[in-house]
Amino acid sequence: MGGRMIRVAAAVGMAGGLVALMALPASAHVTMHSYEAQQGGSDALISFRTPNEESNASTTQLEVDFPVDTPLIGLYVEPTPGWQFQVTTSNLPKPVTNGDGTFTQYVSKVVWSGGNIPVGGYQDFNIDVSDLPNAPTIEVKALQTYSNGDIVRWIDDPSTNPPHPAPTLALTPPPPDTSGASTTVAPGATATTAASSGTQSAASTATLKGLAKTSDVNGAKTVSIIALVVGVVGLLAAAAALLMRRRPAGS
Repeated sequence: MGGRMIRVAAAVGMAGGLVALMALPASAHVTMHSYEAQQGGSDALISFRTPNEESNASTTQLEVDFPVDTPLIGLYVEPTPGWQFQVTTSNLPKPVTNGDGTFTQYVSKVVWSGGNIPVGGYQDFNIDVSDLPNAPTIEVKALQTYSNGDIVRWIDDPSTNPPHPAPTLALTPPPPDTSGASTTVAPGATATTAASSGTQSAASTATLKGLAKTSDVNGAKTVSIIALVVGVVGLLAAAAALLMRRRPAGS
């Protein structure tokens, strides 16, 4: 019986180890991250997290190719200690105009090289984008080069769950525009709004039917206290009268 239990435990342990090994590649992709990127937003920091997947080689270069259909306008590269970067610009099919002017070119490629990501390590490569496209997602192509000459091409369509998906970043929707919002008053209520010309402040008061006012509540409390006192006095008087009737005559 003991031997069977040991064999079962060993089988479970091997199965768990296989599951863990199968899960490792899926969690070691080159990925994009940002806490600030919004659709049509600006001034967002975007990171390319690059883990080292190989067990006997280090990562020595990362190339990221940016799409022309959702261009990142005003792209700047944050220096990474121990690494150099090279930026390539390309022409846009048609100019892009925003608050900073009109742009006819965009950054189509950034290559980080000269550094070293050791076995079991990772490195974040950061960029800052002045203007993001008005699109739900950004998908780039990435090429990861190892010291042994291997090149992993992260270029496949991520929707098909491939072994080497292209890094993708989901852009959060922009916040709703409340500048032209109107005030809605519930049925049975009246509202008065006062605004000063040339200012953005407004005062609004409303009286709702069926709701007790503070004075009404205080009055009700006072009546209740008086009634309680009167009731207590009445009970004391009744008890005294009962005692008088039960007391023997002449006592």
